[in-house]
Amino acid sequence: MGKLKKVVILVLFLLIQSNLFKGQSIIAPLAMDYKEVILVSKAAKSYIRDSSITIILNPIAPLHPYVEGVTHQINPKLYILEVNNNIKNKTQRKWVWLHELGHVIDIYNGFLSQFPPKWMGKKLNYDLPWDIRPWEISADEWAFELWATFVDEPPPYIIFKLKNNE
Repeated sequence: MGKLKKVVILVLFLLIQSNLFKGQSIIAPLAMDYKEVILVSKAAKSYIRDSSITIILNPIAPLHPYVEGVTHQINPKLYILEVNNNIKNKTQRKWVWLHELGHVIDIYNGFLSQFPPKWMGKKLNYDLPWDIRPWEISADEWAFELWATFVDEPPPYIIFKLKNNE
């Protein structure tokens, strides 16, 4: 075999082994609504430009009725997104998936940390009401942006942005 051919084969082998040709992994149960999987996959690929991220989706999480979804960071490259199994409305489920993906985006970008729990470098204050927690506001803003980009219907919620704590 010629020297050039060996170099080409070596380069191809290295490219195949690298993450260059690999995509993000979205892992979901076969019974999950494929439209939800596609939505999360498209949004993640567009807003998290890291091909080594894996996101596991759990569409039937047995969460408390007041908790619509939860995001867990297992390690810097592995996340679990869960949606409450009691949410049957497809529009609401899409919103919750995008909200939870918003948490992943914030974690990936270094704004939110689960270990230790911090937002923008400051310890999370769980005494704040849910609707004024800055990390939840950010996830809703992400959901709104992702919704506008990937969903062809009006969002189920309206997001009001307050400036300077007004």
